[in-house]
Amino acid sequence: MGRRLFIGDLHGCADELAELMYRFKFIPGSDTLYSVGDIAGKGPKPRETLELLRQFKAGVVLGNHDAFCLRAARTPELERSEAQHHYLSSLGNPEEREMWLEYIASWPLFIETEDLLMVHAGLEPGIAHPSKMKSRILYSIRTWDGKGDDLKSESNPPWFECVSPEKTVVFGHWAKRGLIDLPHFKGLDTGCVYGRKLTGWCPEERKFYQVPARKTYAAIKNE
Repeated sequence: MGRRLFIGDLHGCADELAELMYRFKFIPGSDTLYSVGDIAGKGPKPRETLELLRQFKAGVVLGNHDAFCLRAARTPELERSEAQHHYLSSLGNPEEREMWLEYIASWPLFIETEDLLMVHAGLEPGIAHPSKMKSRILYSIRTWDGKGDDLKSESNPPWFECVSPEKTVVFGHWAKRGLIDLPHFKGLDTGCVYGRKLTGWCPEERKFYQVPARKTYAAIKNE
């Protein structure tokens, strides 16, 4: 039986992804690649990153930046913001863009295995299963205000302090917080696109793999 490699937020960091897979000694056809999403936007090589994920038949969940990219495509061209134009143009010419948008649109909000649950951001407290949770919360939550109106105020507790999942939850979305290594929660967003590190986690080995960012591609915002 092969191993699994779960990768944190990529944001177009294709070179770091390739290096991490090399360090992991990823074996195609035996090992399985998973991504917590946020492939689109900010970084240098979104198309190359998408190609690697597709090539290795990765399981990918939809991140908030990926959802933003899909919304941009549905927005009339003359009404698109500068950021929307940037996200779409980074996917290549119109033909390439449609191909990658179709691929992104195929990603689920969560992937569940026998022992693990992978989402982009986190789980909605008080709801038993992610299939019943609001999509916005699955790909945007950081903290919990008791209602779901404010998902990122640092005055509120982290979402993972408000839930008791039956399975280990693998997620990303919180670069400012960095690596989260708790018994039932593995947060893998270590801010590669912000010049920090790309992190992978192998549950079979109970081991984290990391490679440094080759450069700072974007400035981290105050969250």
